Amino acid sequence: MNTTSRLTITLIALLIATLACGRPTTSAAPLPPVTHPFDYYGWIYFFYGETNNDLARISSYTNTAFAISPEQVKILKSFGFEHIIYILNEQAPLEIIYSDAEQTMPADVATFHEQIFPDYREKFFTAYRQSLAQTKDLLISAGVYDQIDQFYIADEPAFHRNVYLDQDFLNQYADEFKLVFTEKQSSMTFAATDDPQVVSARPESGPHFDPPPSLDVIMVDPYFYDFFGEVEVSCERTAIQKWLYQDNPLSNINWAKQFDKPIIVVGDAEIRGGQSAKDCHITETYALLKDDPAIAGLVWFIYDKEYDEGNYIRGAANDPHLVEVIENLGRK
Repeated sequence: MNTTSRLTITLIALLIATLACGRPTTSAAPLPPVTHPFDYYGWIYFFYGETNNDLARISSYTNTAFAISPEQVKILKSFGFEHIIYILNEQAPLEIIYSDAEQTMPADVATFHEQIFPDYREKFFTAYRQSLAQTKDLLISAGVYDQIDQFYIADEPAFHRNVYLDQDFLNQYADEFKLVFTEKQSSMTFAATDDPQVVSARPESGPHFDPPPSLDVIMVDPYFYDFFGEVEVSCERTAIQKWLYQDNPLSNINWAKQFDKPIIVVGDAEIRGGQSAKDCHITETYALLKDDPAIAGLVWFIYDKEYDEGNYIRGAANDPHLVEVIENLGRK
């Protein structure tokens, strides 16, 4: 979804959502429903509990939402979301490995675990099978398993080669998921770099992995910036189209099209350095993608007011105008 690890964010989000249930809702009155041309349309939104959420308003113009706990699945279902995408905790197998070895998990998310465990590949998949079984049991016991239709199983694996060692590793990772969650769809977001300057600074990064054959849905996130900061893309439709489909060096739609799988685009809807995503980038992204039959969905990153990445990237809910622009897309 973005170029940094979501592991810590996911865990913190789960904690906040659990602890904050007593806070009053911040939702305004729901909007009239609107129909979109996408199979999947929504916001990536993590920081919500039973009473501290904007879901009444969001559910009036979207059909897709994300959950990181069984409790959140129940909340989403109560608001009538058609598609619930459950985000797996990528860190769970690693925690099992280190716990079994009676070692402390490294704080550095860029740690190359194979340097610590020479038999890392074998240990990882043993732990991964255990964590998948535990997750399935948890969802079934909570009575929410049938409410979930898709699992988000990895975030930009080519930027996390310290975890996903190579293409065979990623293929097996997707296959092992299917062995446990046979009837569920799987998705990953893909981004990569072959820039020597970036790889030198972030050795866990590298060129693209292909989507595994058993993966159901490809996600891409052609945001309007790269590793080196903001990219000046004009408001002309042709310029925006070129950036989304081919010019973004990290993640773009034309790369994804070659694999003949459904594509969900993670749309750029952030506040960066105090500046919100441009209205024209939002509206033209929507307009371009809705006319492309290869695009199965569009989900905007990121909604949460509490989201803060390095005191630089913040959630769209901090800018009511940005949220309003997205709320009115496709509305007559």
